[in-house]
Amino acid sequence: MDFITLDEKIRKLIAAIETTSEFNLDNIGTESGLGEDAAALYKAYFAARGLVTRATINFFRIGLQDTLIFIHGKYPFMRALNEAFEDLLSLPGSYLVSLGRPLGQSLLITRHLIPKGIFEDYIDEFDKLIDKGIITSYEVMESAWPAERYSLDPSVFDYTTGSWKRGSYSSLTEREVIKVDSAPVPFDDVDLKILTMLKKSAATSLRGMAVAMGLSVDDVIFHLKEHVLGKGDPKRSMVKKYYVDFIEPGLFASNTMVVSLIAEPSGNPDELLKRVAAIPYALAIWQGKDGGVYASLYAPLEATYAIFHEIGNMGLDLKLKDLTGYIAPWYYWNILGSLRSPASLDRNYRGGNWVFEKEWLVDLVDNKVKQYAGE
Repeated sequence: MDFITLDEKIRKLIAAIETTSEFNLDNIGTESGLGEDAAALYKAYFAARGLVTRATINFFRIGLQDTLIFIHGKYPFMRALNEAFEDLLSLPGSYLVSLGRPLGQSLLITRHLIPKGIFEDYIDEFDKLIDKGIITSYEVMESAWPAERYSLDPSVFDYTTGSWKRGSYSSLTEREVIKVDSAPVPFDDVDLKILTMLKKSAATSLRGMAVAMGLSVDDVIFHLKEHVLGKGDPKRSMVKKYYVDFIEPGLFASNTMVVSLIAEPSGNPDELLKRVAAIPYALAIWQGKDGGVYASLYAPLEATYAIFHEIGNMGLDLKLKDLTGYIAPWYYWNILGSLRSPASLDRNYRGGNWVFEKEWLVDLVDNKVKQYAGE
């Protein structure tokens, strides 16, 4: 795939995509001021290069709790534990979204989207792992705001050469942190199927959705307009925003590093959130119910020192209680799709209930541990 240059028109197109309440090229043309040219530009610059526009789901609308679980394990079991969680990424009924293990540490960083009705049962699985002696401890951090994800800023990533710009430490452009209403809304199986398709590609046609679900186009339009998009009311929409996915096609350079930032404030949490959002290369940021701030950064090796220098100064200024950064090479960070929802979201909800099989994690880890013990 050849890399692309983002000129002024393409920037306007991206801005319109990320702020529209309903993705279609007519809306994008109007909101970007590009009119009928928007469709041709979209096809030439994005569709032709395999760049997909996706919907970011507002998980609170469907009762999913965005949760980070940090798992500390015994060294002999870490390989089995890591591979068991890798398997979970693709299993129906799993609410695991992403995981990573920093090199040289007996730690697994996992992110889950857990139905609130089964939250306690879900967490109990980790207590069972402690009882079996497989892990030593774990910490659960519930996010009050779902993670916000953004396109890479062309000012720090050169799409013409496919490499990071040296010495470029500017923040992501045209970005804001939006506090979202957490009130759930009524939904059904059809709504979740539509959401899953929008997550895979927001450009999926109404007819394509209808054929995939065995419904009429009118039925799809009703569910999309009335339920999924909340009649155009952002406070009821299950879609938080749309974005062009520059990540999945692999536009990162081979020397990209992943930094997971965890900050527990003793000062002003709102000010902390703004300061973390201003750190260059921040791709995801959210705030925990305790006021702590969690962020994922994807940065070139040459920018690592500058980032940690900025984090260090921020800690001094804001009197942080604890500030930790975990660094792992990109190739060691295991990612499901585009980190935004479980692969089987629509399959996890059946007959008006979320699917949850107890012992799912314990059995999977046990099998991996026995497998390695027999080698």
